[in-house]
Amino acid sequence: MAVVSSLIFLSLEMFFETLASYSVSGLYRGVSYQPVEHHALLGRSFMNISGISAVRCSVRCLSHHGCFSFNYDHINQVCQMNNASAEHVCESFQGILHFSYYDATAKPMTCQTTSAFCNGKCAPIKVCGRFEKLGLEDGTIPDESLSASSSWERQGGYTGVSTPGGGRLNKIPPDSSTVGAWCPSVADTNQWIQVKLGNPTCVTGVLTQGRWEHGQWVTKYKVQFEPPSPAHLVDVKDQLDQTQIFNGNTDRNSIVERRFFKPILAVKIRIVPFEWHDFIALRFELLGCK
Repeated sequence: MAVVSSLIFLSLEMFFETLASYSVSGLYRGVSYQPVEHHALLGRSFMNISGISAVRCSVRCLSHHGCFSFNYDHINQVCQMNNASAEHVCESFQGILHFSYYDATAKPMTCQTTSAFCNGKCAPIKVCGRFEKLGLEDGTIPDESLSASSSWERQGGYTGVSTPGGGRLNKIPPDSSTVGAWCPSVADTNQWIQVKLGNPTCVTGVLTQGRWEHGQWVTKYKVQFEPPSPAHLVDVKDQLDQTQIFNGNTDRNSIVERRFFKPILAVKIRIVPFEWHDFIALRFELLGCK
């Protein structure tokens, strides 16, 4: 029986493959798929399948009782099956280049390509194609949105004081008593600095620097984020779905850009240093869509 089921499933995949090669416009159980180009439902994926076409992804989604929609990454040929649809989870529906979104309910698209049908009405959607700075450097994100595991205070012969607000990209200390970066009170792998973003925000990468006036910087780190739901921190993953360890800086003032394998939807971002030169010292900015 298992062999027969497998043959039927394979036949369905082959049937759909002959109907379309890019968009999924065939019919199956009365369902017709039409893509919403350059969009994806972020943070709702429960299964990723690599190396299959969008057509085969549609068959997998239809055959899974928990799949209500799927994203297709055209660059990496990855099928992302979602446990919700954009119509009911508006805040998670984002414009992302090189992705296509497919709704398993296959309702006619009544909105323009720059909008999405959410909660019974059209809502404008911004395509996250550029990697914009999200507001740490220019102060759009206020100091009260920044926090850390600890911050350096006057100890021994060192008189400088550090704050999470000193961790902004290109931040220059106002006087000699202020440390030109965020530095924790102790250098170990339990330290972190984080940013509350408020509204769900599409984040695509990080810019980092070391300490302005001293030879200290972070050489390796990981990034954690809190999605809109459920409210807990998860690691940013690489193409193998493993925690991604980012290479940081090699000097104190050069800016190093690191992009995520895929965009994330977050209300909070946390950077956790793993390795450093001399001491943990970090200035940074987030990239994504404002």
